Amino acid sequence: MIDLKVNKNYIWVYFILFYAIWSIRELWFVQYLELMDSVPRAITSAMIKIVIWVIPVMLLVKIMEKSVPFSYLGLRHNFKRGLKWASWVSVVFISYFVVLNFTILKNNIDFQIGFNEWLNTILLVGITEEIVFRGFLLRKLMDSVKFWTANIITALLFASIHFPIWFYKGLSFPYMLSSTITAFVLGIIFGLVYKKSNSLWSAIIVHSLYNLLVSLFY
Repeated sequence: MIDLKVNKNYIWVYFILFYAIWSIRELWFVQYLELMDSVPRAITSAMIKIVIWVIPVMLLVKIMEKSVPFSYLGLRHNFKRGLKWASWVSVVFISYFVVLNFTILKNNIDFQIGFNEWLNTILLVGITEEIVFRGFLLRKLMDSVKFWTANIITALLFASIHFPIWFYKGLSFPYMLSSTITAFVLGIIFGLVYKKSNSLWSAIIVHSLYNLLVSLFY
C-alpha cells in the first residue's frame, strides 16, 4: 500500500523540488550567466536546462515507472502522426501571426535572431519543456484523472514555471497576467496536440514553432 501511494504521488515531490531548483537558476544564478560572453552563456544555459529538466525525468521514468524513457514520454512512436498534427497546428499558428502582425499591429519580421535565442528559446525549449510537462507530468496525471483535468492542471503548472524569470525581469502586473493567460492557453493546446497524436514530437514542433514566430515578430 505504501509503495503504491508513493508511486502515485511522487510527481508532486518532484515538481516542488524541480520548481525550487529552477527558481534558483532564474532568480539568482542568472545574474552570473549574464556576465558571460554570448556564446558561452548560451551553451552553459542549454547544459543547465538539460541537467535540471531532462535528466531527472529520464531517471524517474526508468526508476519509478520502470519504463524505457523514450517510449514512455512519446518520443519513439507515432512520429508520422505527430508530424501530421504538428503541420496542421503550425498552419494555424503561422496564419494567426501573419494576420495579426501584418494587418492589425503592422509589425515587420525581424530575421536577426542571435545564437542564444536560436538555441535556448527556439530549439531547446520545445524539447525540454515538452518532455517535462506533456511527456511526463501530463502522461503521469492521466493515469489518475481524466485527460481534460490532467491537461488543465499541467497547463497551470506550465504557466507557473515562467513566474520566476518574469519576477526577475520586473515585468508589470498587466503584462504578467496576459502572459500567464497566454502560457496557460498554449499549455492546453500543446497537451491536446500531444493527446490526439500520441506523439510528443508534435508538441515539441508546435512549441518550438510558436517561439520562433514570437522571435520573428517581436
